[in-house]
Amino acid sequence: MNNRLSGIGLDDRSFRKPRFVAVSSGKGGVGKSVIAYNLADHLSVAVRVLLVDSDFFAGNLHILANIVPQNTPQKTDPASGIVFNAVTPIHKNLDLLTLGDQALPDMKNLAMFLKNLRTQAAGYDFVVFDTATGILPQTTLILYSVDEVILVTTAELTSISNSYALYKVLTGAKTHPAVALLVNQEDRPEELAYINDKFNSITRQFLGHTPGCLGGLGYDRAMVDAVARQTGIRFVAPENRLTAAFAALAGRLAAGTKVDQITPETINNTALEADIRE
Repeated sequence: MNNRLSGIGLDDRSFRKPRFVAVSSGKGGVGKSVIAYNLADHLSVAVRVLLVDSDFFAGNLHILANIVPQNTPQKTDPASGIVFNAVTPIHKNLDLLTLGDQALPDMKNLAMFLKNLRTQAAGYDFVVFDTATGILPQTTLILYSVDEVILVTTAELTSISNSYALYKVLTGAKTHPAVALLVNQEDRPEELAYINDKFNSITRQFLGHTPGCLGGLGYDRAMVDAVARQTGIRFVAPENRLTAAFAALAGRLAAGTKVDQITPETINNTALEADIRE
């Protein structure tokens, strides 16, 4: 890519492929982008992270980070034809790559971009994608290219239904990413158990398998404040329960655990040696 990625200094980890994790949802308005940003921010406490805004037409991670993407007007990657903004630093260990939102990329060019990114982002430990919602072909192509997917839903019936549709598409191929369900704006154990049991019952019956379960994040005013201040929740409320949940999830991922192997208890209730702490 004709941007700052090509100038990243590589260390011994550069020979290991970065781990691609996507945060996606079947329906808009479930907090997907806020979760992607805060997960990437917590991961960056210990490892190097590239946050990719691939929410075509509605990308807003630069707003959450309170930065202006570099290289405007946008340039085109000659290798893939993808329109992008240059990689922009957010803070130490965390950079943002914003894909263009003027037109949906050609599928062939997008596939080439994703393939090249494995090599060009070799200086990062994680590449975290915030995708568009639903089963747009460009979105599903991105999701097929990643290693793991965090599928965000809420307790609303329409959100759960759309999450099932996306999960069905994601797991329809012989090889597909590991997928785990994360319920946002809900943390009551009985409600989370009900949602997870219903989702698993449907997916087991009609698809023959179930996703991992990350539990629920719940609603917290501190996250609203963090979004309003255009920063991560750990800077606004470092001792907050939600901050601890993100730290535990990031800690598990940084320790090498896949999303579908993480349990709700290890995120919301248990103090972990692998937790990323301030």
